[in-house]
Amino acid sequence: MKNLIMKNLNRKFFFIILFIFCVVHNCFSYSSGLKKLSGISVVVGDDIILDSDNNNEKKEKKPFCDTDRFNNILTQKLMLYYAKKDKSIKITDQELESKIQEFILKMKKKYINQEEFLMQFQNKEFLKELEEEIKNQEYIERFYDKITNDVEVTPKEVKHFLNQEQKQNQIPFIPKKICISYIIFFPRLSNIHKKKIIDFLNQIKKEIHSDIDFSTKAILFSEDDSSALKGGLIQGMKINNISQKFFHLVLSLKEGEISKPFETNLGFHIVKLEKKRKDDIDFRHILIKPKYSKNELYKTKLFSEFFRKRMIHQKINLDKIPNLLNQNKIVDVIVRDSIWVEENQLPEKMKKEFLFFKKGEITNPHKEIIDGKEAFVIVKLLDKKPSKPFSFEENYNFLKHFVKNIKKKEKIKNWTKEILKNTYYVKFNCY
Repeated sequence: MKNLIMKNLNRKFFFIILFIFCVVHNCFSYSSGLKKLSGISVVVGDDIILDSDNNNEKKEKKPFCDTDRFNNILTQKLMLYYAKKDKSIKITDQELESKIQEFILKMKKKYINQEEFLMQFQNKEFLKELEEEIKNQEYIERFYDKITNDVEVTPKEVKHFLNQEQKQNQIPFIPKKICISYIIFFPRLSNIHKKKIIDFLNQIKKEIHSDIDFSTKAILFSEDDSSALKGGLIQGMKINNISQKFFHLVLSLKEGEISKPFETNLGFHIVKLEKKRKDDIDFRHILIKPKYSKNELYKTKLFSEFFRKRMIHQKINLDKIPNLLNQNKIVDVIVRDSIWVEENQLPEKMKKEFLFFKKGEITNPHKEIIDGKEAFVIVKLLDKKPSKPFSFEENYNFLKHFVKNIKKKEKIKNWTKEILKNTYYVKFNCY
């Protein structure tokens, strides 16, 4: 047995330490009241797979009975182990920082209580674990790409896949598509409401005495997800991509100067100009999105209901709607005409509504969060395209990508099997 273990160690393959099995075995032999050491299932290299990693949601099953889940965990551990030993795979601090920022921004959107979200980042242990987890995932993804980068798919393979699916009556279908027009109604803020936000930004501005102050305030208060956790910093913004109002205000600043609060369609800002070049600029900003009162939302809903009735009875053309709506003092509007979308991209409530809709019908107003702001939306159904089976001629590129992913997963599966042939490991039986 020792020779076998030494042989496998010399080959530098993954192994699962034999003595863990012995310890566990002895625990069970000498005392039926003792659990397996630290809940360990198996050991891969220096990494441990715990029972808690492999627990099935169905409590009546033992962890190892969920074979697919265990194999997936084992494959991930194997790829991570080899990725870290592969000298061609390097993750720079800058790349890791970018991945962490990307993850945090996604995570931030899920938290209703932003104070609870920010509190976590005062825990150094949490940040350390988060960084390690993201780094490991990046190693796995790069190793996956390295193993599968030579996978190619021929037209013959795509056709064979379709034929097999046809035989099993499992042909993939193109989702239903619908053509819609829609109007978004945003509440217009009262002057009192606007003043409160502007006063709040002015107070923030008074408390900023350095770049560090601005960064801290942006992290705490800015609602621009793309820049908040970078201290409000936006670099290399092309001047041509900036709205006229933003353009004139920012370029009127001197480098290092902070603007007065001002409003755009995104909300209310203060901006500090960092660097001005010929074609682009670097700046920091803090964005506050309006939080509408119940009264403002109620007025907007009533207005959208009233306008829907006008559309139905007077048959108003969409190209005339912006001019009609912009004359009011209750709402701001955005109109989009003739947009094709897949049915499964629609909210569940709207999807159910459209099941019984005829062309030309208009939904009742429903509330949505758009660009972080509450709004009411009405949607007009213009056309429908039914679901249909994928065809080799019309959908070749999609099918090729689909089959390629299947082949990649199969290659990873075979790679894992080959590695395990030269790996000593212990597998516990299900009872």
